[in-house]
Formats: sequence, C-alpha cells, structure tokens
Amino acid sequence: MSSAAQKFPTTISLSGQRINLLAWQARNRRNSVLLGLGVFALLALIAYLAAIALSPENAFLFVAIALLVGGVQNGVAYWFGDQIALNVSGARPANIEEHRYLVNVTEAVAIGAGVPMPKLYVIDSPAPNAFATGRNPEHGSIAVTTGLLKLLDRQELEGVIAHEMSHIKNYDMLMMSMIAATIGALVILRDVIWRSRRYGNPGFGGSNRRRDSNDQNGNAQMIAMLILFILLILAPIFATLLRYAISRKREFLADATAVYITRNPEGMASALERLRDYRGEELKVSEGVQHLFFTNPVRNLNAESLMATHPPLEERIRRIRQLF
Repeated sequence: MSSAAQKFPTTISLSGQRINLLAWQARNRRNSVLLGLGVFALLALIAYLAAIALSPENAFLFVAIALLVGGVQNGVAYWFGDQIALNVSGARPANIEEHRYLVNVTEAVAIGAGVPMPKLYVIDSPAPNAFATGRNPEHGSIAVTTGLLKLLDRQELEGVIAHEMSHIKNYDMLMMSMIAATIGALVILRDVIWRSRRYGNPGFGGSNRRRDSNDQNGNAQMIAMLILFILLILAPIFATLLRYAISRKREFLADATAVYITRNPEGMASALERLRDYRGEELKVSEGVQHLFFTNPVRNLNAESLMATHPPLEERIRRIRQLF
C-alpha cells in the first residue's frame, strides 16, 4: 500500500460532491438512533390501529406486543447482528498460520486507515467476494472467500479490504442492521395481525367482528382497518426500497473512501473488473445478507434496478477511475 496513505481521510470527493466523512459517520449513528425510535413509533401506531379495528379492549396488549417485537429485533440487530451474518454466511475465523497473507494485508490497511484491526473470517468458496459487519470500529469483522484470496493480487486485495473497512468506519453496517431489523419487525407484526384476523381468535377481535354492524364505532373500526392494511402492505415495501437505495449509495462512498486510503484507484478498479469477469460458481448465501457483500453474490443484482442492492459494476469502475 502506498506510503501516502497515512490516515483515514476526513473529506473525499464523490461525483463532484465534497463529502465530510466525520459528518457522514455522525449522521449514520444519529440516523440509526432515529430509525430505532421511528420503528417503535410506527409499531405502536400499527398496534393501536389494529386494536381499534379488531379488539379495542385489548389495545394495551397490542401495543405492548408491538413494542416488544421492535425491542427484540433492534436489540438482536445491535448486539448479535454481526455473529448472525457470519454464521449464516458460513464464515470461520482466520488464523495467522493458514491465512498470514490476509492478516498482513489487513494489518497494513488498518494502519493506513487509522482504525482498529478487525476480526478476520474466511468463507470456503471459490466465488470471489467479501463483506464487513459490526456495530462500530471496535467490534468490526471482515470475511473474505478463499476464491477472493486466490483471484486477486496484493494491490487488488488491499482495495477490497479498504472498501470493507470503510463500511465499518462509516457506521454503514449499523445503519443497515437497523433497517433490516425494521423490516423484520414490520413483517412479524403484519403476520401476527393477518393470522389473528384470519382465524378470528376471540382474544384478537373475533367477537368484535360479529357485532361491527351493530356497533356505533363500526365506521371508526372500518377506517382504522383500512389505514392499518395500507400501512401493513406499504411499510415493509418502503423499508425494503430504502435499504436498497442506501445500500447502493454506501457502495459508491466505500469505493471512494478505499481509494483515498490506499491512494491506488487502479487496484480497486482492477479488483472490480476481475469480479465482473468471473464466470465460475456463485456464492450461495441467504438473501438477508446478500447486500453486505463487496458485490452481490447474485450477478444480476449488480445492476441498475430498484431491487438491486449494489450499483452496476461498470459504473463503480468508471467512478473510481475518475477520482484521480
């Protein structure tokens, strides 16, 4: 890695726009907190509407269940999200004897970036890829596939490691974990309400539905049910689209930050070209962690689409070569 990379940059240029990374990191931390609070508020609103529509006398129970679901989801995402992602991906801890090359490269990049050395993991797969996880730089982890170690030279590997380290430093992983928790909590609550409505559990409004026509609050219940159904359908979709949009933007920013760390845009661009041209076996991982990887393991999701978690590889390569 170039000796010019003395510390993690504080300001970079991305598509002609100057971005202060310290401000970006602070915004990611702040938005993670606001997102967590927003999840609780949204879940409480959905639960309250469900209570009005299905069982007004159980309003407290509905809201309590919703807040419990949100609290558990956010707590798990914050404290255990990294280990869940590593386990789901089949990653195993790297060791100095077997993976000395990876350890040496990562140590050099960490020194150049001015960040703590992350824990290293290896995924036994010929498909070249890598991902980062962790709630903050002090609890960061990077996993790489054996295929990536075989395919890339040192400068290219430095670029990929610097990219993943940028995600940890910029608190991207915390933000994405909170969004994933939001989607999970909304889906769980939606399924609970769907089932209670379908099976007519007396504790969840079965008796209320039978007397809606004679109830003076029937109109209010119908309106609440309509709003509830709209929220239950649209909220998870909106949250998913938000995750995709944020994921694509953070990839561009991590690419740019990695180039500023290594002072070697060609290393990063060459690494992306090698992964673009790779035609071997795909990495088989859960859909829930695909967005974490350096490139999406599903090739057709590295494209220009609302459902794509990563920008097109050609666009990433073009932007990198424009940086210097």
